[in-house]
Amino acid sequence: DVIVHTSRRLTTEIEKIPADFYLIDASGSMWDGWASWKDVVGASIKPGGKVYLSIMKGCRNGQSMSSISPQGGTEIWYSYWKVLKSMQHGQTLAIVSDFQSNVPLTLRESNILQSIVESKSIRVIAISP
Repeated sequence: DVIVHTSRRLTTEIEKIPADFYLIDASGSMWDGWASWKDVVGASIKPGGKVYLSIMKGCRNGQSMSSISPQGGTEIWYSYWKVLKSMQHGQTLAIVSDFQSNVPLTLRESNILQSIVESKSIRVIAISP
């Protein structure tokens, strides 16, 4: 198999991670141009992997990623919790985000997320642009 794309670091990082789930921050702060978004969409995602976008508005279930324009704030924590709840024991989650949330995570919320990760032995990998 041959994959041809730009040499953008973000795309290269995603290709190195054979995750079961990908959570991609689709906030305005993450993307400085449409080309970056298209690189992420075109990245080599593991066969059978599920890709979720975290976006405050302007997106619906089943919508093509290439038809979504990154916008709004970074409120990734609810999306992270929601994806963790749907994962099975031993799976891997790759999160692409700058984690610049307007609503900081409390210690209690952080502990809840960590508890889910530990109880399901989920491997979480964060990729920041």
